[in-house]
Amino acid sequence: MQEISLDEELRIAVVGAGGYGRVVLDVLLAAGLGERVLGFYDDAHAALSARVRGYPVLGDVEMLKSMLSIEPVHVVVAITDNGSRLRVANSLRGLGGQFLTAVHPGAYVSEAAVVGGGCVLAAGAVVHPDAALGSHCFVGPRAVVDRDAEVGAGTWVSAGAVIGPGARVGARVVLGTNSSVGRKAVVEGDVEVSALLQVDREGA
Repeated sequence: MQEISLDEELRIAVVGAGGYGRVVLDVLLAAGLGERVLGFYDDAHAALSARVRGYPVLGDVEMLKSMLSIEPVHVVVAITDNGSRLRVANSLRGLGGQFLTAVHPGAYVSEAAVVGGGCVLAAGAVVHPDAALGSHCFVGPRAVVDRDAEVGAGTWVSAGAVIGPGARVGARVVLGTNSSVGRKAVVEGDVEVSALLQVDREGA
C-alpha cells in the first residue's frame, strides 16, 4: 500500500462530488487529511452545489487535467460506475496523475496485504494477509477480503460482502450488499453479484 509522508506537500483532489465523493471525503476527514483536500472536480459541476461539507466544487475533470500539467496532486476518483471510474483514472494517469489510497482509521489492512492506488476502504473494512486488491477498488463497511484472495482493478465490494480465502474476483465486478464469494471461488470480470447471493466454488 502506498505510504505518503504528511511532511510532503500533499494536496488531494476528489473526482466526483456525488454520494461516493461524500463517502471519500468522510474517510479523508476521519484519517486527519481534511486540511490537505483541495476540493472536488465533477463534469456535472454546473448542476451541483458549490460546496460539499465546506469543500469547493472546483470545476470539471478537464480543469483538473490542466492543473496536473502544472503541479502535483494526489487524486481519488470517486465515481460509482466501475468502468467510468477506471477510464477517468487511466486518463489522469496518462497525464502524470498520482492516486491516493484512502483508508478509514476504523478499517483493518494487514501489513502482508497489497492494496492498489486509488482504493477506498470504508470504516470496518477488513483486508487479511496476502490478499491483493487492484487499483481503484472500493471496500465497504464490514466487507471482508480474506487471506490469499485476489480482486481485480475497479471492483466494488459493497457493505457486508465477503470474499473468501483464495477466491479470485475479476476487474470491474460489483459485489452486492452481504453477498459472498466462497473459498477459492472465481468471479469473472464485469459480473454483478446480487445482494445476499453466495457464489460457490463453481464460480460466476
